[in-house]
Amino acid sequence: MGYVANSGYLLIGCCPAMVFFATRIAHRSFLVVLTITSCAIWMLSALLLALPWIHFLPLGSSVKYVAPLIICVSCHEACGRASWLPRSKWTTDALETLARHFGYRRVSGCDQMSMRLAWGFGQGIARGILFFASNGFLAQGPGTYYIGSCSHMPFFLATAFSSLAFIVIHTSDTLAICDHEPDSSSHYFVASATQTCACFLTLGNLYSGGCVIVVPTLVALAMVLMSHAATTFLLKTTVR
Repeated sequence: MGYVANSGYLLIGCCPAMVFFATRIAHRSFLVVLTITSCAIWMLSALLLALPWIHFLPLGSSVKYVAPLIICVSCHEACGRASWLPRSKWTTDALETLARHFGYRRVSGCDQMSMRLAWGFGQGIARGILFFASNGFLAQGPGTYYIGSCSHMPFFLATAFSSLAFIVIHTSDTLAICDHEPDSSSHYFVASATQTCACFLTLGNLYSGGCVIVVPTLVALAMVLMSHAATTFLLKTTVR
C-alpha cells in the first residue's frame, strides 16, 4: 500500500511540473538551460544561507525555528531578485546581439515572458527537490508518516501539495513584472512579498492541526496566481 501511496504523492507533486516542462520549456534548449541555471542558483543560495545555522542546530522547540526561517527566507528572496536583475538585462542584450549578427528573429515579448516563466519554474523545481523529492524514498514501505502537529494529513501528502503550490507560485509570480515598466521596482517587491508571505504561511504547520488550513490556503493562492499569470500571458501574446 505504501508503494501505491508513494506513486500518488509523486503524481501530485511532480507530474504537473513535468507536463509544464515538456509542453512549454523542453522544446527550446535555451529555456532548458535557463531553468537549470535558475534551479542551481536557488539551491546554492539556499544552502549557503543555511550553512551558518549548522552550529546552532538543533534549536529545541519548533517555535525557535521561526526566527531563522524569517531571516533565511528574507535573505533568500533578496538574493533571488539581485541575481534576476542583471541576468535579465544580460540575457536580453546577448540575444539581441546574436539576432542582429546572424539575422535571427529578434526577441519578442512572448520570448521574454517565456524566459521569465523558465526562471520562476527553475526556482519552483529547486524548492520541490529540496522539500519534497528528497523525502520521497521515505514514503516507500507498508505505512506512512504523520507528524504530531498534523495528525489529520499524511506528511508526504502535505509536502506534495505544498511543493506543487510553490512551483505554481514561483512560476506565476515571475509574470508580475510583465505588467510594469522595466525600470519600475514595485513589481519586484510584489513578487518577492508574495513568495515570502507564502513561506511564512507554512509556519502555521507548527501548530496543532495547522496543516489543514495551511495546505488548502497555499493551493488556493497558487490557483489565483496561476489564473492571473495565464490571463497576462494570453493578453501579451495575442495583442499585436
